[in-house]
Amino acid sequence: MKQAITLFLGACVLLAAAHLPGARAEGVITLKSGEKLPGSLDTLDSPYLKVRSTILSKPVDVKVEELDELVSSRPLDIPAQFSVIRLANGDEFYGTLKALDTESLQLQTAWGGLLPVNRKYVQHIGFDSQKAYLRNATESLQGWKSSANSMLPECRNGYWIMRGSNNTDLQTTFPTPSRLHVQFSLYHTNTFRITLSLWQNPDSGSSIDLALSLEKAELAKNSSGQYRTLGRVKRDTARNWYADKTIKRSDVHFYADPEKGNYYLYINGEQVARWEELKEMDNIFENENGDEEEEKEASKKHEFKPGNTFVVSGYDGLNMAMFNLNVFDWNGALPHLADEQDIISKYDGDAPRDKALLVNGDVLRGAISLQENGTIRIKSDHYDVTLPTAKVRALDQKNQGEKKLPEEASDTRVFLTDQSILSLNLESLRDGFMEGRSAAVGKVRIPLQSIRKVQFNLQNPELRKQRETPFRSK
Repeated sequence: MKQAITLFLGACVLLAAAHLPGARAEGVITLKSGEKLPGSLDTLDSPYLKVRSTILSKPVDVKVEELDELVSSRPLDIPAQFSVIRLANGDEFYGTLKALDTESLQLQTAWGGLLPVNRKYVQHIGFDSQKAYLRNATESLQGWKSSANSMLPECRNGYWIMRGSNNTDLQTTFPTPSRLHVQFSLYHTNTFRITLSLWQNPDSGSSIDLALSLEKAELAKNSSGQYRTLGRVKRDTARNWYADKTIKRSDVHFYADPEKGNYYLYINGEQVARWEELKEMDNIFENENGDEEEEKEASKKHEFKPGNTFVVSGYDGLNMAMFNLNVFDWNGALPHLADEQDIISKYDGDAPRDKALLVNGDVLRGAISLQENGTIRIKSDHYDVTLPTAKVRALDQKNQGEKKLPEEASDTRVFLTDQSILSLNLESLRDGFMEGRSAAVGKVRIPLQSIRKVQFNLQNPELRKQRETPFRSK
């Protein structure tokens, strides 16, 4: 059977069509060749991985080197608030920070218990105190519906795929707060455009609309049917930009506060626009024409009456994929910091590279540690400050080049139901657990029920090329 595995799995694809409900419940295993079958992982007897499936009479052995990925049907399960640890290789761990010193940190996780992490691999420590209304929304289409009779996107591997001339217009509703932080990423060509409609109220016609393309970004406000452009900026484009059809990536953060009229747009870590809505001044002179009541009534007709509908509209002449869509409550603090605001490093070239970014916009540099009472201590030659984590937005560590880390050699990447991502060298699979070794964490043991996706053979050149964008997948 091992020798005939390719032909056998080809037959399984046909059988899968007749057993689709069971296939979704198990998950889908994809081979390097592009062949798929519904199934789940059983045990690892290197170099073979035993696979179980409802369409197979008995488990089948598949060579690990022939595997591409496994995608399960397990949903995300994200706590309301958490700490996030980002490593230099792109891995992320979610949980509660329990200990932190100059050498290591400890993170309490739902899947691995207390996880020790070597701090030399850590690039960023974030404290997510924002309430999430949408988190990783592109993992499914649940809760979304198509508006304006547009086509639904293809939902695959955490992406919404928007192909060719198909206009995508999706909407959902949630109890929308007065300030929002919207985060998403795109793979796109130069013909893309994406529009967000926030606080949309179908009854009054009110909304805040952000339109983004390669050429420009535009912000508009609909106040009960009255359309007004709040700002427009041109984006930098090459001379022959339209002829360039290569796939590009854009990471977008949009912060909006309609009550105060403050709006910030960041793309790939740089501020593209900062818009301030000018408020109309109240009449300070007596109305000589006696039309005061009439003017008041006219102004009421165009009052901004926010709703709870959130709309995403997308188009690309070739291909576009949206992912990592999150919508948070925003506390109104300055979203990102310009380099010149980091006063310490500006005037002290020998200042420590580790820094604490505070919610109020301040930057502190020094030796960072977590105290027993849960506070963050930042100590330098100039000060010794202790702060509650609620006042700390993030801790940024030294960059990868300064740390001189060894080259990444993991062969497997595991995506967990709590949104964590872990790269490791796979060692065993038995008794409902996956075991392996991570450079940053050491020995790890992960329950299979906490795994929603596995990528195998990370060092395979062919698969690495396929995984660069979602459009390369077979």
